Amino acid sequence: MPVQKTQAIVIRTFPLQEFHKIITFYTLDFGKVKTVAYGVKSPKSRLGGSLELLNHGTLLFNHRENRELQHLTDFNLIDGFDAVRTDFTRTTYGCYFAELVDAVASEGVANPEVFTLLRGTYQFLGHANDVPLLARIFEIKLLDCVGYGPELSQCAHCSLLVTAAPSFEKGAPPSHPVLAFSVRHGGLLCTDCQHRDAAAFSMAPGSCELLKMLRKSEVSGLNRIHASTRNHHELKLALSNFIQYHTERNLKSLRFIESVLEL
Repeated sequence: MPVQKTQAIVIRTFPLQEFHKIITFYTLDFGKVKTVAYGVKSPKSRLGGSLELLNHGTLLFNHRENRELQHLTDFNLIDGFDAVRTDFTRTTYGCYFAELVDAVASEGVANPEVFTLLRGTYQFLGHANDVPLLARIFEIKLLDCVGYGPELSQCAHCSLLVTAAPSFEKGAPPSHPVLAFSVRHGGLLCTDCQHRDAAAFSMAPGSCELLKMLRKSEVSGLNRIHASTRNHHELKLALSNFIQYHTERNLKSLRFIESVLEL
């Protein structure tokens, strides 16, 4: 039963009996790891305060092959992201990022890019001017990290280069060129393939270019990027539906954001 040591971020907690907790971490070296923290809810436990959702620290756990729950032995806090916790909106989005990583990550499969993205996003979250836009950059980068990234240049069905065409939406002004984003096909559709998905979303060329920019940009440079109301609406609609399709999960934190923060 070798003891493993790695950097980790708490992405989920669940009570277990009176004094214990199941803690899910996303780790630098082992990907998603579920552990049991025995006695952590006891007043005498020295770990209770450090094992809060979103915390980043150094994790020690006893590793057993083919076992769903590992035994947590220690967790030393590195960063509690205090600038995030003092703001309700930022904390809520932080919980969404954690739930999203939990939804797309497989247990025991290391992906250092995902860990680095999550840690960097939390470090910037307390200083972001546009928190919803930060969510979009996190979503597109996370999708790319796990191999689900949408096709934004070529047709997702026939691979031809995609160009904007007059609106395909009923009742929309024909002078407004749009692109068709298909969740089912995995990205943009060309004009010849738009008929293959009647549920495709319309997206302004500017929104698509912004999404390409977010894909390439560093999270730390987000405050230099600005988005219109239309950009925000179209990117959120496309990415949230894309994520739901691939994860087959309705994320509770996203529903909370939609019902409370976006009224």
